Amino acid sequence: MGWFHTRGPSSRPAVSVLTEADGEPAGSAVLLSGQHLLTCAHVVNSALGRPDLLAPDHPGPVAVRVRIIAREVTVEREAELAAWIPPRMDDGGLGGYEWNGDLAVLRVTGALPPAFQPPPWHPMTKAQRVRAWHGSGEPGVFVDSKVTSCDGRFGYFDGDDHSLDVGPSYSGGPLWSDDESVVVGLVTAKLDIHGGRLRRAWGIPWQRVRRELDSAGMAHLAAGPDDGARDHPAYPELVDLLDGRLLSDNGWARCGRAVARQCGLRHRAEGAPSAEEFARLLLTQERALPALVEALGGAAHELAGRLLTVARGHGLARLLTLQEYGRLVELLDALPAPAAAWIPAAVRAALPLAAVPAALLNGGGSCAALVEHLEALHGDSAPDPHGVGAVPVPRLLRAVEYVAAACSPAGGAGAGGGLGAALRQWCDRVAERLGVGATALWDRRKDAADWAKKWRPTPPRVLVELRAVPTRDDGPERYRMRLWCDDGTGPQPVSEQDQRPRTSGEVAREILAVVGPLPRADGRLLPVVELVVDRDSLELPLDDWEDPDQPLPRVLGAEYPVVVNCPELRERGGDGILSDWRERWRRLDSEEPLHIDDEAAESSRTLYGLLMERRFAGRAHIVASRQRRSAAVQTCLAAGVPVVLWDRGDKPGSPALGHCTDPRGHLPEQVRIYRAMALQRPLTCPGRPVLAWADPDLLPPDGAGRPVPEEDERSYELLEVKESLSAAPAYRVSEVSVHSLERAREFAAAAEDLERMSTAARATDPSLDRPPPPDTDGPPPNAGRPLPVLELADPTDSDPEVCA
Repeated sequence: MGWFHTRGPSSRPAVSVLTEADGEPAGSAVLLSGQHLLTCAHVVNSALGRPDLLAPDHPGPVAVRVRIIAREVTVEREAELAAWIPPRMDDGGLGGYEWNGDLAVLRVTGALPPAFQPPPWHPMTKAQRVRAWHGSGEPGVFVDSKVTSCDGRFGYFDGDDHSLDVGPSYSGGPLWSDDESVVVGLVTAKLDIHGGRLRRAWGIPWQRVRRELDSAGMAHLAAGPDDGARDHPAYPELVDLLDGRLLSDNGWARCGRAVARQCGLRHRAEGAPSAEEFARLLLTQERALPALVEALGGAAHELAGRLLTVARGHGLARLLTLQEYGRLVELLDALPAPAAAWIPAAVRAALPLAAVPAALLNGGGSCAALVEHLEALHGDSAPDPHGVGAVPVPRLLRAVEYVAAACSPAGGAGAGGGLGAALRQWCDRVAERLGVGATALWDRRKDAADWAKKWRPTPPRVLVELRAVPTRDDGPERYRMRLWCDDGTGPQPVSEQDQRPRTSGEVAREILAVVGPLPRADGRLLPVVELVVDRDSLELPLDDWEDPDQPLPRVLGAEYPVVVNCPELRERGGDGILSDWRERWRRLDSEEPLHIDDEAAESSRTLYGLLMERRFAGRAHIVASRQRRSAAVQTCLAAGVPVVLWDRGDKPGSPALGHCTDPRGHLPEQVRIYRAMALQRPLTCPGRPVLAWADPDLLPPDGAGRPVPEEDERSYELLEVKESLSAAPAYRVSEVSVHSLERAREFAAAAEDLERMSTAARATDPSLDRPPPPDTDGPPPNAGRPLPVLELADPTDSDPEVCA
């Protein structure tokens, strides 16, 4: 065992391999990665009921039943035979007391709960104290022993007079080292010769397990955490650096202890780690290298700098120590909701060229995954030209500076101002440890402050999805509606989400009830009503709707900014268009708007050429005639233009657009004001403006605004007919449309056909009426039963006993 060693779990999952005949334990097994189990081949023979336990022939495509037991969790599964390494008694002149091979790999069918994790492994050595368990998995039936001999092929271990003796059903189980919390081998056989009193058994050491699995093509199941470290291109450089260290042995041991503590490892009490072992650790433990750089401190500043140079040169991902990482995640997770809502915008502004997955920016919950992604990115700024040996500012630090700027009162999220200062202090400490020049970091901080001053605060929004319901001849247009509210923490459903059809007045009433209590952003910006629609509903006149039961008209588009969003069209363009969408949004205030008239919208190819020429224009004003307007709007949205303004009225020239030219992009409020002016002065303000507004940092809920599948639409129609038939008196049934009644009859006939087929199937197969099988994740079948009596070996038997 090396100077560093793994701090394994305090307990390991117990695995019982059960016999086909009576379900009693035939032996044990050990969890490996990928839902695999490792046991002895003779245990599989025993479970299958084969008379010769050491039979070498392959049993075929078989499966055995296994029971896996961890703290408070027990499951039973089928385990298929994945690899067969038969017992070999005739190679190497081993004789009758030892044999090679005797391993089997099983693969469990069905996913295992997270509580079941494979234990760590380590080579077996002489004098290790080990523990073995009976195949029942009962915690008290263990045997404590000590390894008295190990040559890499076989390991012998002897029990003392106060311990149980290894007996049947121990085979295939782990030999567990409590001192190191690792598995060092598998129990194989008990050795009892000529009535000797010594309690001796032997097992397969981990060294041979690895060789046997490698020869069977299963080496990946035996891979250790530092396998391949010696082949890493950075390995020789790290060994050279660490071998010529500038510290005394005591100082080096102190650094080793500090790194072990940060990485959750154990270490020897005496001596110090070798350069080779330390190099392997730096390449296999994610945060070992930054932990070593921190431990070196000023005592070996030159060595720390050279280590960082090697890490950057070879793209070693992790940048932060465990404490730095934990502190940053703690600060980001503690941001209040208004400040946390700025994180996606801040990261995108800080790293415009970096590909940061949207799921990490908008996933909610902890920011840990986002931090891990950002710290793997290299620096994107020049080093301090006046600093000696200074390094570029890492992208993670740049992003944190932007988040900190967004938290300041000037940035619009003043509730997080104290945390913003803490984030800057965190950046200062990390930059100092990494050797980042103070001037370079200050430049990034200034860029972040300038961005925060220009960035627009985001008002709360109410998202509305509407779908028209087929109308009766004499009834008003009605809609099915879903509502979400986003106050900075992401869209949350606020309506009953039912499918009850509503009139336009009822829709307006429900929206006003939700949007009314919402606060204004930055104390002045009104909440926004965002209509999320499919491509056929872009001109739905939601802004004109009002609550008819109020003393005031309560017109939605006059009281609140109303915009539309059509995710369906953007998604049709693919990932490239989504990337253009984000870049167009970033340049919304710096690029001139597109002016699209009849000439520009003459054909889709003509308009496409304009959109590609102005690849990053964030806004389009559509003044084309009504015949070409719809196609032009949809083409712009499909190309990723985030802000599109047009007039759905019949007046030529789009009279409303001349009133909406704010270069700072506050168009939703300007459009609201125009709609209010149109109520009082319809002759001078005849326009009916529509504003499509799609902020990449404020995504609508999944599935909103997409076309409804045909089967869902049929279910809506059936619901409509049922409501009409159940609620209307007899003399009004005739008001239901003939089309709807025909569809209802089709559904009723289909339901009757299904019922007839189900009845016929049950008549021919009675098993369909049986109750479902019991839950195999419950307690094991023999839970609460006394432990079976262990049949110990006959002391007069002169041959070693297989512990099956």
